[in-house]
Amino acid sequence: MMMKPTVTILTPSYNRAHTLPRVFDSLQQQTFKDFEWIVIDDGSTDDTREIVEGFQKISDFTIRYYYHENQHKFLTFFRGIDLAEGQYFSPLDSDDALPKDSIEILVKTWESISDAQDIVFVSTLCEDQFGDLVGDRFPREPLICSIFDMRYKYKVKGDKWGMGKTEIYKKMKLNFKDLAGKGFIPEGVFQYQFDKMGFHYCINKVCRIYFRDKNDEHSLANQFYDEKNSFGLAENYKTFLNSYSDKIWSNPKTLLRNLGGYLKFSAIDRRDFINVINDLDSGILKSLSALFYPIFKIIK
Repeated sequence: MMMKPTVTILTPSYNRAHTLPRVFDSLQQQTFKDFEWIVIDDGSTDDTREIVEGFQKISDFTIRYYYHENQHKFLTFFRGIDLAEGQYFSPLDSDDALPKDSIEILVKTWESISDAQDIVFVSTLCEDQFGDLVGDRFPREPLICSIFDMRYKYKVKGDKWGMGKTEIYKKMKLNFKDLAGKGFIPEGVFQYQFDKMGFHYCINKVCRIYFRDKNDEHSLANQFYDEKNSFGLAENYKTFLNSYSDKIWSNPKTLLRNLGGYLKFSAIDRRDFINVINDLDSGILKSLSALFYPIFKIIK
C-alpha cells in the first residue's frame, strides 16, 4: 500500500496546454518532494492530455490526471478536493508557477503551528513574473486574523496564496446542485467559509508567481465582472453578506457596498424579488434589499 502524500497540489485546467509546462517545471524544481499534483482537465479541446501524460513520464512526483466535460473551474475545484489524498491542500492555477522553496516553506510553517491556534490556512505573498509584489505585505509576521480583518481592518489588498488542511476543505458546505451549469463562480463563495472555521496564519514570504497574461482570452481575470457572470457574482456577494452580516454596525460601508453588488447582479441575473430577499440571513439586509431591489431592476 502506497503512503499518502503530505501535500496535494490541484490544478483545474481548460485549454491551457500552452501554460501547463510552466506549472510543471516549477513543481519539478521544488525542494520539498512529498506531494502529488492533480490535474483536472475541464473539457479542454487542446492537447492537454498529451502534455500531462508527457509530464508523468519524467516527473519525480506523483501526477494524477482526470478529464470531464466542461463544468467550469469552481465545480472542478471541488472534485479535486474530493480526490485529494494529502494532509495539506493548495490550489495552483494553470498559468502560475512556484518559487522552488514554496511547498517547503508552507509545510514547515504548518509544522510550527499548534492546534490550539485554530488555524485553517497559511497565507503568503505573490509576485508577478517581473518580480514585483502583487498587492500588500502583511503588517507583521505572523499576522493571525480572519479574511475579513485582513482586508478591512489591516487593509491588506491584492492576491495571496497558500495552503490549507485538506480536512477543512472537505468540511465546506455548498449546494452543488444549485451551482452546476451556471458558469463562472468566484472563489469567495467557499473562501468566506474559512472565517467560520478558524484563522489565517499570514507570513511575508513569496510563495507564488502570478503571471499577468493580459492578452489571454481564457484568463478569468480579464472577464471577472462581465454580465455573463452575473449568477456567480450574485452568489459571491450573497455569501459575503451571509458570512459577515454581524459586521453591519462595525463596517456599514463594506456591507452596504456588497449589498449593492448583490442587488445589481441579482437584477442582471433576473432573480425573483422574493428569492433575493429570502436568500439573505440578516433581517436588516432583507429590509434594505426589499427597499432597493426594485430600483436595481429598473436601472439594470
